[in-house]
Amino acid sequence: MEGLIRDREREIILKNMVQKLKKQEFEQKCAREKGAETVWRRGEIMGAHLWCYHFVPRTMELAKRYIENCYFLRQTPYSGAVFIAQTLNQAQGRYARKWYALSGGLWFSFIIYPEVESPYIHLYPLVLGIACCEALREIGINVYIKWVNDLVFNRHKVGGILGETYLSSQKEAYLIFGIGINVNNTLPSTLDIPAISLKEIIGKELNIDLLFSLILIKLIWYIGLVHEAEVKKETHKIIDVWLKYTNILGQKMYYAEDLKMDKKTEVEILGLDPYGGLIVCFCDTEKRETVYSGELAYI
Repeated sequence: MEGLIRDREREIILKNMVQKLKKQEFEQKCAREKGAETVWRRGEIMGAHLWCYHFVPRTMELAKRYIENCYFLRQTPYSGAVFIAQTLNQAQGRYARKWYALSGGLWFSFIIYPEVESPYIHLYPLVLGIACCEALREIGINVYIKWVNDLVFNRHKVGGILGETYLSSQKEAYLIFGIGINVNNTLPSTLDIPAISLKEIIGKELNIDLLFSLILIKLIWYIGLVHEAEVKKETHKIIDVWLKYTNILGQKMYYAEDLKMDKKTEVEILGLDPYGGLIVCFCDTEKRETVYSGELAYI
C-alpha cells in the first residue's frame, strides 16, 4: 500500500512454507476426520492472499485501508486476506491499551467477510485462540487459553487476540482480527500485567515464520469448522476443543467489562454455552449468568 515498504522476500518464504504445510495437514485431516475435505475447503480462504511489511503503525488499520482501497478500485476485498509486519509502532490491545510490538514478535491481522450469522458469529474468536494454542503446543509450549482469547503460560500472558467489526464505506460489515504473540522480542519491565515471551519459556529463539505458518494452517481448519457449524446447526466440536485448551474451569476469577475502568466482581467459571458465551456464577449473589463480552483476571 502507498507509503509502506513490502517485505517481498518474506512473502515468498511464507507462501512456500504454508503451501508445504497445507498439503501435509490436509492429508492428515482427511485420513483422520470424516468430512474433512468439505471443512477444509470452507476454510481455505485463510491466507490465500498475504502481504508482508517491515514496519507499519497497526496491521488492523492496514486491513481497513485494504478494504477501502479495493472499493475505490471497484474490486472485492478478499475474505481471509492476511497482513503481517515485523514491527508496529502504534499497536493496541483491548480498549486502546498500549501493546509493545517490537521486532522479534509475531504481529498479524486478517479480515473475514462473515459467512455465518449471530449467534454463530461468536465462534470466530474462539477458534482463533484454539488455532494459536494448538500451534504452540505442537512446537512444545504448553499454553492455555484464558477467555476470551489471552494465551497464557503459568498465568503470564504470551499473546492476545483482538477482534472488531468494521463497517466499510460501502456499508459492508467485515470482521478484522489482530493476533500478537511475544516470540523472540524483549518485553518492557514496566508492564502492568505479568507477561512472558516464548524465548524466555524455552530458552532459545524460535522461527517466527514457521509459527505463523502453523497457526495459519490451523485457522484454515477451524474457520472451516465455524462455517460447518452453522450449516449443521452443531457447535459442540468447537466448544469441546476450546474447553480442552483452557484451565480456568472451576476457578474463581475477577470479571469486569473493562478491568482497568470498571469494578471487578469475583466469579466462578462454570463453562461455555453452545455459542461461546462464558457461564459464570457471581460469588456475591450466587447468580448464574452467561456473558459474551468482558475480561477475566486471576485472583
